[in-house]
Parts: sequence; structure tokens; C-alpha cells
Amino acid sequence: MNFGNRRLPTGFQVQRGEIRFVNFDPSLGSEANKRRPAVIVSNDHANTIAERLGRGVLTVVPLTTNTARVFPFHVFLEASETGLTQDSKAQAEQLRSVSIERIGKPVGKISTAQMYELDEALRLHLGL
Repeated sequence: MNFGNRRLPTGFQVQRGEIRFVNFDPSLGSEANKRRPAVIVSNDHANTIAERLGRGVLTVVPLTTNTARVFPFHVFLEASETGLTQDSKAQAEQLRSVSIERIGKPVGKISTAQMYELDEALRLHLGL
């Protein structure tokens, strides 16, 4: 959702653990592409500042409904637990910082336990 250089709509507040639509295009090669759900993983303070200023970047982990293989750096997310319409997996290897202008409406939220799993997947992928 492109809001241009203007302030974002009232109530846009983005929170860590939320699942929101993100426009990943244009993309290259094996990067996550198109408009798809992603988990917000940046901290709430940074999210609030970006929202208040109407500019800046948020850090997100894209989701895919291709759950045939779930690797240690993925987190399986059941639709019934997240508000998604289909089971999905979070792809920590696709971690991306994106302009707040790419962030769209909320579609769900992951639990505290799922956020812990995603943090662990990110640590594994990043070697932290």
C-alpha cells in the first residue's frame, strides 16, 4: 500500500508480531515478491517513530503458503492461530527492511510463543 510522502492514516500503528500485507515488488531473483503477508519484527519504539513521521523502515519476515518443507530457519504458522486464511511459514532467511510506505493493512498476529520461535529462527539464520 503506497501512501506516498504523506502521513499514514490514523490508527495505522504497527506492532511487533503483527501480520500485515507488504508490497515486496519490485524484487530480484529468489527474493520474496508480490503483495503478501509478513510478520513485523522491528521493535515497537522504531515502529512508532516511523508511523509518527510517516517515513522510515520497518523490518519484516515474509510469509509463504508453501509449507511442504519447513527448515529450522522457518516457523510454521497455523491459520487458526494467526488470523491467516491458510497455514503458512515465516521465512527468516528472507528478512527485509522495507519502507513504511510498503506496509498495508493488518491480517493477523502471532502469539508470544510463535514470536519466540521466530526470534530463534532469525538468530539461527543470522548466526547470532
